[in-house]
Amino acid sequence: MTKGTLLRNNRLLGALALTVLVAALTVAHLQGGLSMKLGEMMLSVQSQHEDGLVVSFVRAP
Repeated sequence: MTKGTLLRNNRLLGALALTVLVAALTVAHLQGGLSMKLGEMMLSVQSQHEDGLVVSFVRAP
């Protein structure tokens, strides 16, 4: 096993991505909606009727 930095650890990066997604979903559920630009992609989370969430990824202009 080679030594590497924490940013090269795939499990750590996956956990970080999941944490950001769960935090975004929580904020969107509590606030009614959320949009984040992630590089060239845009994550949009909108509150739906009857306790649902609509998650969409679109290419940012």
